[in-house]
Amino acid sequence: MLEFLTIGLFCVGLLSCILTKTSIIFALLFGFCVFIGYGLVKQCALAYLLRSAFNSTRRVLTIALVMLLIGALTASWRAAGTIAYIVSFACQYIEPEIGLLSAFLLNALLSTLTGTSFGTVATMGVITMTLLNAMGYPAWLSGGAILAGIYVGDRCSPVSTSALLVCAVTQTTIYKNIRLMIRTSIIPMILSCGFYLIAGLFIDSQTTTLDISQIFSKGFDLNFWTVIPALILVACISIRCDIRLTMVLSLTSAIPICIWIQGMNPQELVYTLISGYEAKNDQIALLLNGGGILSMVTVVAIVVISSTFSGLFESTGLIRSIQRYITLIAKKITPFGTIIVTSLVTAGIACNQALPIMLTQQLCQPLVSDRQRLAIDIENSAVVLAPLVPWCIAGAIPLAILGAPTQAISSAVYLWLLPLWGLLAQKHRLQQNWNS
Repeated sequence: MLEFLTIGLFCVGLLSCILTKTSIIFALLFGFCVFIGYGLVKQCALAYLLRSAFNSTRRVLTIALVMLLIGALTASWRAAGTIAYIVSFACQYIEPEIGLLSAFLLNALLSTLTGTSFGTVATMGVITMTLLNAMGYPAWLSGGAILAGIYVGDRCSPVSTSALLVCAVTQTTIYKNIRLMIRTSIIPMILSCGFYLIAGLFIDSQTTTLDISQIFSKGFDLNFWTVIPALILVACISIRCDIRLTMVLSLTSAIPICIWIQGMNPQELVYTLISGYEAKNDQIALLLNGGGILSMVTVVAIVVISSTFSGLFESTGLIRSIQRYITLIAKKITPFGTIIVTSLVTAGIACNQALPIMLTQQLCQPLVSDRQRLAIDIENSAVVLAPLVPWCIAGAIPLAILGAPTQAISSAVYLWLLPLWGLLAQKHRLQQNWNS
C-alpha cells in the first residue's frame, strides 16, 4: 500500500505542474524527494540512497552531452541555410493530388535528417501545412499527416534524442536499433502512404502559387554548398560512424558556410550555437528560429533527474509490487500489449515523451529478457504513443504550431499502426511458439 501511495503522490505532483503550467522539472525534483523519503521510511541510509541515485545517472550522462551537441547542430543547420535549402527544394515537388502523401514523406525526411520533431514541425511542417491549406485540404487531415511524419525521424533518426535515450536506458546500440526499427515499420509505412495517397485523391484540391524559395532567399544565399552538412551526416551514418563524431563533422562543415556564404561573423555564430538561430527577417524567423545548446537544457535536466528514479527504485524495491501486477497483466494481453498500456498511462500522467520512455523501461523490464527486443518495443510504443495523448506536449505543441485541431490525432495513422502492427506480430510469434 505504501508503494502505491508513494507513486500516487508523485503523480499528484506531475498533474499539479501540468495544471498550473509549471515546469515539469519541479515535479521531478518533488518526486526525487518523495522517493528518497520512501527509502528512509524503509530504513535505507540516506548516503546509500544518494549514491544509488547518482550511479544511475551515469548511463545517461553521455546521452545528455549528445543532446547538447544536437542543439548546436540544429542551430548551425538553420544558420547555414541547410534546412532552408532542403525545404525550398523539396516543396517544389508537392502536387495537389498527392499533397497529403508529400507532406507526410517530406516531414518524415527532414525529421530523419535533423532528429527533431519540434524543429521539423516548425519548418517543413508549417510550410507544408500552409501549402495544403491553400490547396483545400481539411486541417484535421493535413495536421495528422504532418504529425505522423515528424515522428518518423524522431523515432529512428541516429540524431534523435528519443532514439538515443532508448539506447541509453536499454543499453543497446543505435545502429542495430535503427535496423530493427526500419524492419518493424515497413508495413505501417506502406499502409500509411497508401492511406494518405487514397485520401488525397478524394479531396477536391487546387494548385497554389506560394513560392517558398522566394521567402528564404530574403535571408539566405541558397546554393548547393549549404546542403553539405546534411550530406556529411548521411554519408557518416551510411558507414555507421560514431554518432558523436558524425554530429561534430556535420557541425564543423556548417561553420565555414555560415561565415563565408551566409555572412555571419564568428561572434554571432558562437552566440547562435549557444542560444539558437534568430533570423532578421520576420517571415523567416517564424519558420527557422530556434535550436542551440540552451534549447536542450530543459530536456537534459528532465532526463538526468528522471534517471535517478531508476537507482532509487532498485535500491528501495519501490516498484516490485507494481511489477508483479504488470506481470499478471502481461499473461492476459501479451508483454507488448502491457508495454503499450504502460506507455499510455505514463505518457498521460507525465505529459511528455522522455519520462514515459524511462518509466516504461523500468516497469516492463521483467517482461522482456532480450534488451534489444525491449528497445524496439519501447520505440514502437512509448515514443509514438505520447503524441497521441491529446494533452501531452509531444502532440499538443506540434498541432498548436500547425494550427490544426486535436482531431488531427486520428489521422496520424503511422503512429497508430506501429503499436498495432507490433501487437499483431507478437501474437503471431506466440501462436507459432505454442503450435511448435
